[in-house]
Amino acid sequence: MVAGAAVAAALVTMATLAAAQTGLPPLSASGASSGGGETTAAPRQLPPILSAAPVPGPVKTGPDAPSPEAARGVLEPAAEAVISAEIAGRIVDLPVTEGADFAKGALLVRFDCTLYEAQLAQARAQAAGAKAALDNARSLAKLQSIGVLDVQLAEAKLAEASAAIRLSSATVERCRIEAPYAGRVVRRLAQPAEGVAAGDDLLAIVSDGLPRIRLIVPSTWLAWLVPGMPFDFAVDETGGTVKAQVTAIGARVDQVSQTVPVLAAIEGKPTDLLPGMSGTARFDPAARPAGPAEPVPQAKPRGAKPQGTPK
Repeated sequence: MVAGAAVAAALVTMATLAAAQTGLPPLSASGASSGGGETTAAPRQLPPILSAAPVPGPVKTGPDAPSPEAARGVLEPAAEAVISAEIAGRIVDLPVTEGADFAKGALLVRFDCTLYEAQLAQARAQAAGAKAALDNARSLAKLQSIGVLDVQLAEAKLAEASAAIRLSSATVERCRIEAPYAGRVVRRLAQPAEGVAAGDDLLAIVSDGLPRIRLIVPSTWLAWLVPGMPFDFAVDETGGTVKAQVTAIGARVDQVSQTVPVLAAIEGKPTDLLPGMSGTARFDPAARPAGPAEPVPQAKPRGAKPQGTPK
């Protein structure tokens, strides 16, 4: 009994300390056991701050609130390329700088073409000699001084020389690199007077056309997302919003993230958009296409026999 009384006193002391910390009234001594018997304290409900149940917070509302029809996206250039050298040589002219605009067909890079032009002149001289040899062989063949084989060999020599001319001409043409489209220089990867090998990167360029939008959306959106659906795209960098329209949906769903890429075209001609900008696309749930209506079962007239039953 003495041990029971000590335990009860300890419980009262612990409850009093807990009440002082939580603000609840302390347990009375009558709840503890007296010397006549062992009685446990009545269970008391813990305050909400000590409860394991989470306390619901305020629900976020407004334009920044998450929406099931919102997805992140990025602006991509309509066309982009990394210009590389097709021949080995020394750069003698590289007139464009980073961020510079250029028109379609403008000179981007020019190489020292002295060696290749000399090879072209040599091929043309060899072709002229091969043609003269063929003409002579044909004249001798008419006089029956040589055989048909000699004429055929002369024709092959001329064909070989002509092929060497085409090869050297193609090499000389590659001494100049012209812009495939109007655009801007993203980065210059080489400098004038540098010697480069075939395949070395020289310039990174993008077209100056209107960028397109690439979205990554949940694969569950495939149930209602179709090409031609409009949406609003809020650009993070400019703070503005542009109208856009879905143009294509990816052909494969990523099996890990369960997402699918979506391409969209921007409506109008905004001038403050650059490739690489990001934003949020928001679709209007009212713009979703309506699904096929379910057939309404028709009531059968009384006395009608089910089909397929014998009369």
